[in-house]
Amino acid sequence: MTHDPVCGMEIKDISKAEKTEYKGKTYYFCTTLCKIQFIQNPEKFVEKDNGDEDKHHQH
Repeated sequence: MTHDPVCGMEIKDISKAEKTEYKGKTYYFCTTLCKIQFIQNPEKFVEKDNGDEDKHHQH
């Protein structure tokens, strides 16, 4: 299951979804607006996607 990294919406058909590649990984978006937001600040959304959980467990 693929989710838009910006808004979290489930992408049901990735063949029709907006997409971009960042650091070797392909990201899919529900709308062009989400794609533009991602391109403007990808680290904001990659962080959220890659382990927010780790930040909560630091001592």
